[in-house]
Amino acid sequence: MSSSPSHDDVSKKAAVSREDLTRLTETPPIVLRISKIVLWCMVASPFALAFIPWQQTVQGRGTLIAYSPVERSQVLTARIPGQVKKWHVVEGSLVKKGDRVVDLEDNDPELETRLTAQLEFLKGRLLAGKQEVTELSGAATATEAAREAAVNAAKANLESTRKAIEVADHVLSNAKYSKTFEQTRFDMIDKLHSSGTLGAIESKLSREEAKLRIDRASIDVGRAAAELERAKAAYLTQEAQVLQTDAAGISSIAVARSNFRKGEQTLFTTEREVQDIENRVERFKARHVVAPCDGVVFRVHANVGGGGQYLKEGDELCTIIPDTQDRVVELMLDGRDAPLVLAYAHRKGSLPQARLQFEGWPAILFSGFPDVSIGTFGGKVRQVDQASGPTGGFRILIEPEHHIPGDAWPDAKFLRQGNQVVGWVFLNRVPLGYEIWRRLNGFPPVLPPTSKDEKSGTPESKDKEKTKAPKVKVS
Repeated sequence: MSSSPSHDDVSKKAAVSREDLTRLTETPPIVLRISKIVLWCMVASPFALAFIPWQQTVQGRGTLIAYSPVERSQVLTARIPGQVKKWHVVEGSLVKKGDRVVDLEDNDPELETRLTAQLEFLKGRLLAGKQEVTELSGAATATEAAREAAVNAAKANLESTRKAIEVADHVLSNAKYSKTFEQTRFDMIDKLHSSGTLGAIESKLSREEAKLRIDRASIDVGRAAAELERAKAAYLTQEAQVLQTDAAGISSIAVARSNFRKGEQTLFTTEREVQDIENRVERFKARHVVAPCDGVVFRVHANVGGGGQYLKEGDELCTIIPDTQDRVVELMLDGRDAPLVLAYAHRKGSLPQARLQFEGWPAILFSGFPDVSIGTFGGKVRQVDQASGPTGGFRILIEPEHHIPGDAWPDAKFLRQGNQVVGWVFLNRVPLGYEIWRRLNGFPPVLPPTSKDEKSGTPESKDKEKTKAPKVKVS
C-alpha cells in the first residue's frame, strides 16, 4: 500500500503555487511605460489643443436661387378672360422662349371678326376726320388772312378820309382868304365910286361886279366848310368801319378756330377709339400664351376639364422655372451674425468665403478645419441685405468660388432652384482654446486685426477710410 503525502509536502507545493501566481499577475514594465505616456498625453492634450488654429464660422440655412430676378420662377397669367382650350405642355416639359404654352378661347367666337370690322370702320372715320381737320385749319388760316386784308383796306380808307379833311381844310382857308380879298377889293371900288372927286374912276358896273365876287366868295367859304364837315364825318365813319371790320374778322377767326378745335376733338376721340379697338385686338391675340424664356414647366394651375376652366384676367396659368447658370445661395443669418460679416468685409476689403452643403449631397464638415471637409462646395459672399426679413434674420447671397479642386457646384440639371442648403461663412482663424473660452462666455467671433496703415494713421489710410463704408460697431 502506498502511503499518503505528508503535511510538509503539501505546504511546499502551496507555497510554490502562490509565488507563481504572484509572478504571473505582475504588470509588465512595457505596459507601465505605455500607460505613463498615455496619461501624460491626456494631461497635456488640453494644453496642446488650446493652441491649434481654429476657423470661426457663422451658420445659416437657405435655398438655391437665380441671382437675376428675371431668371427666377415666373408665373404666367391670363391676359384675357375666357376658357382654357388646349395645353401644349405638361408639368416637367422643356420650353424655349416663344414656344406656345396654352391656348385660351374667348366666350364670343365671333369677337375677332367684329373687332376687325369696327377697326376698319374707325380707320375710315379717322381718315375723314384728318381731312376735315386739314380743311378747317386752312379755313382758319384764310379767315385770318381775310381779316388782315379787310382791316388794312379799312385803315387805307381811314387814311384817305384824313387826307380829304386836310384838303377840305385847305380849301376852306383859301375860300376865306378869297372872301377877304374880294371884300377888300369891293371896299376899294366902292370908295372910289362914291368919292366926288374920283367918282369917275370906277363905274357902277365895276362896283356891282365886286359885290358879286364877294357873294361868290362867301358861297365858296360855306361850301368849303360843309365839305370839311363831311370829310370829318366820313373820317369818324371810317374809324368805326375799321373797328367793325376788325371785330367781324376776330369773330370769324374765333368761329373758324372753334370749328377747327371741334374737328380736332372729334379726331382725337376717333383715334382713342381706334387705339381701344387695336388694344382689344392685341389682347385677343394674347389668347395664345407663349413662354417668356427658356425653362421647365414647374406647375400647371389651370385645367381643361368640363369643357375648359373659365378664367378671369390675371388668373394664374402655370409656373416656369427659367434656365440659368448664374446661381446663388440665399442664406438667412441671425441678426447678431450679419454685422460680423459686414465688419469682416470692411476690415479685410472683401467679403468672406463660405462652405456649402447641398441637400441630397452627403457631406462631412469640420467647421473648424474646412480643408478636411468632404462633400461640401466652395462659395463667397456676394451681397448682404441692408434690412432684416420678416423673421428678423438677414439675407446674404453666396456665389460659387473654387477654393480647392473639385469645388465646382453640381450641374444645373441636378442642383435646381429651391434646393435646401446649409452654409458656413468663414470669419477668422483663432486658437482653439480661445474659441472654447469665447463660446463658454457667449462672446461674438473676434474681428480681424487692423492693418498697419490704419494703426499708423498715415494719409493713405485716411484716404481709404474716406472711401470705405462706415464702420460697424459690434457690441
